[in-house]
Amino acid sequence: MAFLVPVFSGLGAIFGGGGAAAGAAGAAAGAGAAAAGGGFSLGSVLSIASTGLGVIGSIAQGQAAADAAKYNAAIARQQANMAQDQAAAKATETARQTRQRVAASRAAFGENGFESSGSVADVLGVVQEQGVLDQLTQLNEGAVRAQSLRANAALEDAKAKNARTSGFLNAGSTLLGGFGQLYKGYA
Repeated sequence: MAFLVPVFSGLGAIFGGGGAAAGAAGAAAGAGAAAAGGGFSLGSVLSIASTGLGVIGSIAQGQAAADAAKYNAAIARQQANMAQDQAAAKATETARQTRQRVAASRAAFGENGFESSGSVADVLGVVQEQGVLDQLTQLNEGAVRAQSLRANAALEDAKAKNARTSGFLNAGSTLLGGFGQLYKGYA
């Protein structure tokens, strides 16, 4: 079972267990077993090493894909917060502009001798209502955009989980395939 040493030392290196020293020690143990006539040919040792590298590569690939998806999810969440903040800022600016329009209209009507009742009040009310409607529209658009970005973030989180799982499944498949090939060589 000395042929498992390189595989597990490589796995230990990927998970921070033994680093390069463990990988070198595992390779030396595997080569030592072959040289000592432990029943392993050079082809067997190379097959084991290839399997180990395939396992490590599959796990690393899954982890890299998961990390990328997590990063994308974090960016989408930041963009969602920014979309809501921008919508709130636009709505605040619209409210300020509406107050200015109403005040300017009221002043213009007053300068021309109109009282703030009847038709003038109706016009001022319509200007105020339109401003409130614009504010609510901007807030709604920001909320819809933020919700879309949060849904994208949730999708990226799921991609991260699936990438990690896929990496481990591919590693397991590679490991089983390598051991199957090794077994065929000894059968």
